[in-house]
Amino acid sequence: MRDRSVRVFFPLIGGSGVQVYTRLLAQGLQAFAVETRAQEFSPSWEYFPYGLRWVLRSSSSPPDLIHVNAEYGQFFQTSKKPLLGTLHHSSIDVDYLSSLPAAVRLHHRWFLRSAVQKTLNCANAIVAVSKHTRETISDVFQKEYSIEVIYNGTDTVRFCPQIVEESCRPVDKIILFFSGNLTRRKGADLLVPVMRKLGAEFVLHVTTGLRGTDSPFSNATNIRCLGRLTQEELIREVNRADIAFQPSRREGFGLSILEAMACGKPVVSTNGSAIPEIVDHGKGGYLCEAGSVDQFVSAIKSLAQSAELRHTMGQHNRRKVLQFFTLEHMAEKYYELYKRMM
Repeated sequence: MRDRSVRVFFPLIGGSGVQVYTRLLAQGLQAFAVETRAQEFSPSWEYFPYGLRWVLRSSSSPPDLIHVNAEYGQFFQTSKKPLLGTLHHSSIDVDYLSSLPAAVRLHHRWFLRSAVQKTLNCANAIVAVSKHTRETISDVFQKEYSIEVIYNGTDTVRFCPQIVEESCRPVDKIILFFSGNLTRRKGADLLVPVMRKLGAEFVLHVTTGLRGTDSPFSNATNIRCLGRLTQEELIREVNRADIAFQPSRREGFGLSILEAMACGKPVVSTNGSAIPEIVDHGKGGYLCEAGSVDQFVSAIKSLAQSAELRHTMGQHNRRKVLQFFTLEHMAEKYYELYKRMM
């Protein structure tokens, strides 16, 4: 017989990726009878986080454990409840900071750096979503912390290969698909140069991510902006594509890439940050030098020439996700950690 349910509180501060991660984890934890409660906070709390300390005190149903992104863990520390901080990416290392606006960069460098370090020192446990994220934290602070790596997972029942009606496809074109917020870190500035070189035989379908940014591609004839999609629409568009194209300069993990792999798509992405932990170069797609338009174009053209190669790489990706990156695997790892903490 299983013990009494564990009650976990998820404070959500900033970051659309954190919301997706929390929703997925809460879904997976249902299989272990874990009760989850998530509370979203306005992004303005990122700059005035000290009032967050009062949230737990005003709660009518205190949790058994608090699970928060590591930048804000210290503000939810109590003497009675175990605290788990998750590092979704290294928001304070030099490479990550270089892609941010000056004002945001100062906030990360002077406030978040100190906040992360305090969480590392006070939390009962720390998790990183990739080996890369764990290593960059050690590099920033020049210290080895006890950080467990638990990879993100995806819902492989919903994100799976599906047949899309041919009438929904452009005729005689290779469809590329980009999913994510349109930021420099995600490589959004590279989309137009790449598509300009690829030409009219290719079309790129682009989402605007959870932030719903307006399309900056009005002058690009072979880029179609789909806006913000529901999950069902996202799954359909991934399956409609021939190749997943994610030219990110920096990924703490790479959930959009994982979703495309679960749908059996080959991937063209960047050989850096956490991406090589997910994509096998030459087997599940091609990894290129960050920012290299020519390498991205060459890799896409190589895949475009062979439907058989795209199918073989897509099958490899699907198998890898089923082996290492399922939602069930992620939830089980967190459940085991929760029980150890309690």
